[in-house]
Amino acid sequence: MPIFGGSSDSEDERTMHQPTKLFNRQRSIHSIFGGGKFADILLWREPKIAATLVIGVSLLWFLMEVVEYNFITLVCHASMTSMLLFFIWSTASDFLNWERPIIPEVVLDESSFKELATRFHDRFNQFLSKLHDLACGRDPPLFFLTTISLYILSIIGTCVNFMNLLFIGFVSMQTLPVMYVIYEDDVDRVASKFMRTMRKLYRKVDSNVLSKIPRGTVRSKKHN
Repeated sequence: MPIFGGSSDSEDERTMHQPTKLFNRQRSIHSIFGGGKFADILLWREPKIAATLVIGVSLLWFLMEVVEYNFITLVCHASMTSMLLFFIWSTASDFLNWERPIIPEVVLDESSFKELATRFHDRFNQFLSKLHDLACGRDPPLFFLTTISLYILSIIGTCVNFMNLLFIGFVSMQTLPVMYVIYEDDVDRVASKFMRTMRKLYRKVDSNVLSKIPRGTVRSKKHN
């Protein structure tokens, strides 16, 4: 008896022209990312903030990887430069009747940290729950896809240092979601075809290999 009780080939043919959402999601991408300011930035609904983040992180990566700045050295030089500029500006404003520099106060209240910690806790629990479902074999095609993806990521990790990997991850996080929203129908169509191909491949492996593996019989205990 096949292990995987998925849809048959006839069902795949019937759903050929009915592409499902990526990862069978039921909510919009904006709501999946929390539906707040964070989601607006990822989906470029706040273009100024998103562009500033991309430019800032790209500049930081350039200084640390291309110019080969040490992180502590970079922070110290940036602090000294900022202090020097503010000192010159403040001193010159007394002689040239300029407006003195105004440093905005950034106040992070306790609720912001609690909200951030709560969201991280919820996302981490969802990740662990999904990982548990995959490990238990509840979605074999996605299990194999995840295993292959982790293996590819491990190979990339041996070739790319941690800073470059973080930069690639940040750029991907800032580009892939908005690109998916723009080309959602095309991506869902291709993903549906790929998942059907994976299910067919798994059924072949199941019928030709896995179902032929001998299994021991389970003896029932006798009750007096």
